[in-house]
Amino acid sequence: MIRIRCLPDDVDATPAGETTLLDALLAAGVPLAHACGGHARCTTCRVRVEDGAECLGPRTDDERAMAERLRFDDATRLACQATCGGTSVVRRLVLDKRDEQLASRLASDPSRGSVGREEDCTILFADVANFTPLSERLPPYDVIHLLNRYFLQVGDAIERCGGYIDNYMGDGLMAVFKGDGCALAAVRAGLAMLEETADVSEYAEPLYGAPFRIRVGIHHGTVVIGDMGACHKRRETVIGDVVNVASRIEAANKPAGTRLLVSDAVLALVRDDVVTGRIVDTPLKGKTGAHTLVEIVRLADAAASA
Repeated sequence: MIRIRCLPDDVDATPAGETTLLDALLAAGVPLAHACGGHARCTTCRVRVEDGAECLGPRTDDERAMAERLRFDDATRLACQATCGGTSVVRRLVLDKRDEQLASRLASDPSRGSVGREEDCTILFADVANFTPLSERLPPYDVIHLLNRYFLQVGDAIERCGGYIDNYMGDGLMAVFKGDGCALAAVRAGLAMLEETADVSEYAEPLYGAPFRIRVGIHHGTVVIGDMGACHKRRETVIGDVVNVASRIEAANKPAGTRLLVSDAVLALVRDDVVTGRIVDTPLKGKTGAHTLVEIVRLADAAASA
């Protein structure tokens, strides 16, 4: 007989056959968090095994990778990966009342499956160069007016290239490109944004006595797309290390003296379609080691027609 006692709930799960701890406890009504949907992409379903560890199956490759990454001890298991074949006692570790709220919300809408989904995307970050001194000198309404004009023009460029703006951060923005060819689409958008910004600068310089320039960084990889926020303010957004790296790549333009930098992951997907410029080997804030970034000058087809 299989029996799993879950603390601090004092609930017994008695599945009919071998199953994962997560499935057994959810079936018994335990609000065990599982933000990734039970795919070993998070640790919210983690439990501490207090008795009967020998009745649990060995760690899967995915669980082992997560355990090494976060330095779990032997007693800490991912419930979505640990199979149960006997009598065990476990204690769920994510059990704050707010965590239970999230788990209950997910359970009330089974069609969601999880709080997010993994997807390969290309992320573009853009920021206005030297915007702080400009905004300090201008009246706030002028700042809003100028930014809205800029966002309108570059937003159109992003949409023309098949992307969408996911978030605004002051004078910065993050755009997302999905699907086949998303890396090239993002590069096309970045170059189009530089052209649109040149037009904004022609408008702004006579009015405000300063040029208007932007810097763009692009990275490609796997992200999690899911809902974030509270109550009626929840919205879909993109989360993951790819987002952080794209932001750091954008910031690397300033010391490099470039306008559009991409990661080697992006370059591998667009190499035959672009003309490159400088190669920048630089550390990225919060990341280990040096990273190779490449300046994109223009599209190859644009160079051929020039």
